Amino acid sequence: MPGVRRLVVILATVSLLVAGCGGGSSSKSTTRTGPSGPPLTKAAYQAKLKQIATAISNEIGKTSSSGKQIPKEDVDKVVKAFHEFADRLAAVNPPAAVGQIHADLVKTMNDLGDSFPAIAKQLNSSGKDPSAAITALLGAKAIKELIKVGNDFKAKGYKLDLNP
Repeated sequence: MPGVRRLVVILATVSLLVAGCGGGSSSKSTTRTGPSGPPLTKAAYQAKLKQIATAISNEIGKTSSSGKQIPKEDVDKVVKAFHEFADRLAAVNPPAAVGQIHADLVKTMNDLGDSFPAIAKQLNSSGKDPSAAITALLGAKAIKELIKVGNDFKAKGYKLDLNP
C-alpha cells in the first residue's frame, strides 16, 4: 500500500480545493488589499473560484512523494498553495449573499495552510494504515471548518465546481 499515503494526500488537497470551504485570515497571508470592483454575480463568482483553483492546482504540479512519507518539500509546496489560494480569494468581491461565507473560506484556507505541516506529520506517523491517515485528515480542525463552509455554500445554493 505504498501509494495509499500519496493518494490520500492528493485526494485531500484536491477535495479541499473542490470543497471550496474555509474561514478567516492568517498571519502568514500576504494579502494587503481587499477585493476591488463591484460584487460578482453568482455565476461569475463560481467561475472565478474555479479559475483560481485550476491555477493553484497547476502551480502545485506533481509531488515528489513516493507514497511512504510526505517529504518536507511537498508539505511546503502544499502550504504555499493553500496560502496563495486564500490570498487570491481575498481579492475576489463575492456576491453579497455569500460575503461572510467567502470570508470564512479565506480564513479556513489560511488555517489549513498553517495546520498542514501537523496534518502531514500525522499522516507520516500513521504508517501504512489508510484508516489512520483518513482519521488524521478528517480529525483536523481546518478540515472540519472547510466542510462546514462547503455546507454553508451549498445551503445558499452555490455549487463550487473547483475540479482543476
